Amino acid sequence: MKAELKSTENSMAPTEEDMIKLGEDMEKMETNAQVIENGMVPDPVQ
Repeated sequence: MKAELKSTENSMAPTEEDMIKLGEDMEKMETNAQVIENGMVPDPVQ
């Protein structure tokens, strides 16, 4: 029997499918160095 994962509050990726999608989206994002090279200002550190 496969155990089901329960979603938790305040999670960016509550399910495995969401985690895979988030990883794919993050791979496409530019790094801060690439943003600066393009003449833009990266998001501030939080």
